[in-house]
Amino acid sequence: MEPLTLTSEVEEFTLSEMASDPSDGINSKFTIHSFVIRMWLEQSDEKARPAIWRGRIMHIPSSEHQHFTDLKIIAAFIQSYLKE
Repeated sequence: MEPLTLTSEVEEFTLSEMASDPSDGINSKFTIHSFVIRMWLEQSDEKARPAIWRGRIMHIPSSEHQHFTDLKIIAAFIQSYLKE
């Protein structure tokens, strides 16, 4: 079984880029998002079929969630909140 590897590209920014008013350091568009990812290995009853990794990702503030079998869904789900 191959190990799972998750990678992402992170854009660097400074606190001054986040600030709408340099004196307060707060940007009304800046929001903190939290996600919970739960993954499990689902064994097949048939010996010919391999086990499948399944999972669920949930956006904590909205309680929206999505089930997945493809790790690309994790990145797409998170990215959808970063575009707002």
